[in-house]
Amino acid sequence: MNALSSRFLLDMPPLPKKKHTRARKGNRNAHNAIKLPSSSVCPCSRQERIQPHIACPECGNFNGRTMPGNWPQVNLLEQVEPIEAAPVEPES
Repeated sequence: MNALSSRFLLDMPPLPKKKHTRARKGNRNAHNAIKLPSSSVCPCSRQERIQPHIACPECGNFNGRTMPGNWPQVNLLEQVEPIEAAPVEPES
């Protein structure tokens, strides 16, 4: 190897030795998918909360206790209509 070719090889950036396949790229990026935010339902007021680890914005209930603050003093469970089970038709 002469001096010119060895100098040229030292100045080159590193290059990949093999091609990364589509499957390998896909497997590497599989965990980058956008996930839906988790939600929960307040057991006291039956209101859906976007974030599960915060107090309910309707009644202030969190983890079985009412957090301090100005929350309405009504029993929200009495206002909620009971959910009736749908009639099941027998298969023929």
